[in-house]
Amino acid sequence: MAHDYDVLVVGGGPAGAVFALLAARDGCRVALIDPNRSVPRSEGMSPRLQGWLQQAGLFDAPAMRAVTAPRSSYWDGPPVQANAELIVDRAAVDAHLRRMAGAADVRVIEGTALPLPGRAEMDGGQGLTARFVIDARGRRAHRARSLVTRGPATIAIGAALKVEAGQGAGSRILPLDQGWLWLAARGDGTAWAQLTLDAADPEGRAAEARLAEGLRAASAGLPLVLGVEGDPLIRDATPVLAAPAEELAVLPIGDAASAMDPLSGHGMFWAVSSALAATAVRRTLMRRDDAETRDLALRFLAQRHADVYPRQARLGRDFIRQQSARLHLPFWSRRAGFPDDTPLEAPAESHIARRIVVEDGVLAEAEVVVTSHSPAGMAWVGPDRAVDLLRKAQADAVRPPR
Repeated sequence: MAHDYDVLVVGGGPAGAVFALLAARDGCRVALIDPNRSVPRSEGMSPRLQGWLQQAGLFDAPAMRAVTAPRSSYWDGPPVQANAELIVDRAAVDAHLRRMAGAADVRVIEGTALPLPGRAEMDGGQGLTARFVIDARGRRAHRARSLVTRGPATIAIGAALKVEAGQGAGSRILPLDQGWLWLAARGDGTAWAQLTLDAADPEGRAAEARLAEGLRAASAGLPLVLGVEGDPLIRDATPVLAAPAEELAVLPIGDAASAMDPLSGHGMFWAVSSALAATAVRRTLMRRDDAETRDLALRFLAQRHADVYPRQARLGRDFIRQQSARLHLPFWSRRAGFPDDTPLEAPAESHIARRIVVEDGVLAEAEVVVTSHSPAGMAWVGPDRAVDLLRKAQADAVRPPR
């Protein structure tokens, strides 16, 4: 059957744009459909994602409005500067990655569409067909999905601020009785605040009033706020755990696969990571598309889904539980049990297991080393196979001394 494209990607955030670009680099005919509605807002980019983007030739600090800033956490009391993060403008990141996709011969179509098996239906009635269809629409993809577990209804209220100049760039995270606040100052007298709260306010206040209260409550840990610029941006931040893909006709990636609470601080990293996993599935099926290979792909996606998303949700849960003095308050008590009470890392001796891994860009079954800290398994340690290193260490441990 002839298709309009080899690959259709619906949604042009980091996950969708990266998937589309890599497919085009592999020689596929690709269309990327996106409404181009990204709103300027600051977001943290992890060093892991920055490193991968640099390696792939996709990182551009000026285009992304990137600023490296020390990160101060007030989570456990006095501020702790444990690391630094890259503050970027999310709308600029999205636009840059879509431009890079276009430069790689991806056809970028401005609009919205419904991803369906083998096709995407554009608003207005136009239909496009493809061998591979990718759903990268973000959280709205879950509205029509079954088998979805939602956490407590959560919103993020963001706003651009004018702050006292002269303090340099830096980000801060502060817990509050009603939620938590992240503030990213660029060092030029501007900053972005994001307040994460219960979606419903018992007093029925508007977003502006809730934001003002949050800034007042956090003022001791913030630079002097001189004013709020423009209207606040209100986004759904409810954590969502969806079931893994049960068929390959439409592959969800990024927040369309599962969406994490912004507390993780690694949203863009895991979004792009899911695009890379789906890329390995596409490459594998392009080499051989039969029942055995499709089964391998589905098992890989289920394995990766189980390894990543519940674990990230439990990391957030355990971070919430560190606020022991606030766990009696509604915001914190609602989140202390999501997604469950399963320990993050069950004690286990290192052992060898067979897993599906990505090797040379495609899927393969291989032996990996499973540990308490790496329950998904390690395939390589640098250039060496982890199983070879473990077996050598075990042999050295039982070898009698000379």
